[in-house]
Amino acid sequence: MNSKIVWLRISYWSAAIADFVIAVSVLIPENMGLSEFALPMGLMSAVAFSWGILLLIADRKPVERRWILIPTIIVVSLLTGVRVYVAMVEIIDFSLVYTLVGFLLIFIMTYSYINSRDIAIKD
Repeated sequence: MNSKIVWLRISYWSAAIADFVIAVSVLIPENMGLSEFALPMGLMSAVAFSWGILLLIADRKPVERRWILIPTIIVVSLLTGVRVYVAMVEIIDFSLVYTLVGFLLIFIMTYSYINSRDIAIKD
């Protein structure tokens, strides 16, 4: 059972770190395919930073708050899809690293959510 909680914590922390990286990187216009700062960049940064904090709060009670992984999986899937799409239409350069990180996060979070199902039922 302890390893299942460890996997939940890995999910929370890896997604939170990714959110904090996103919160900073979206503030750089070149990363967004722009030449200067635009309001949506600041809005995305605020949302990513806030979501990272939410995930760190979830880590305090990993089993009870595992439901937070469901919307997080959806968000990471959508962000990964958008990144692939804008690279395909050549707005930004394609990054294999960002794409693989997105898929890795989706896999880790899905695995830990499903893997922890039985300990959540016992509580």
